[in-house]
Amino acid sequence: MTKLYTILRIAFCIVAVALCAVAIFVFVYSGWQWGLLCVVAAAACAGLMLFFRRKQTDREREENPPASVGDFITGPIHKNESESDENKNARDDT
Repeated sequence: MTKLYTILRIAFCIVAVALCAVAIFVFVYSGWQWGLLCVVAAAACAGLMLFFRRKQTDREREENPPASVGDFITGPIHKNESESDENKNARDDT
């Protein structure tokens, strides 16, 4: 599934760049309405590219979660524990 997201991401990136390159000529030869339509289509393709990038990143994190941080003395520190420790330290300092 991540291969599909990668292919779609690359395809929409190429289409968005091509539409941006063509937009100048469309503005000159076809008028501002068609040129604006070309720019909107390029923005839509760029948005779809970012959407599929996010979906690919989420899928990769599900398949291979990031490692826990910590050292050999305290052991792995999970995200929720580190946030609560920061809040506790902030209260102790005041």
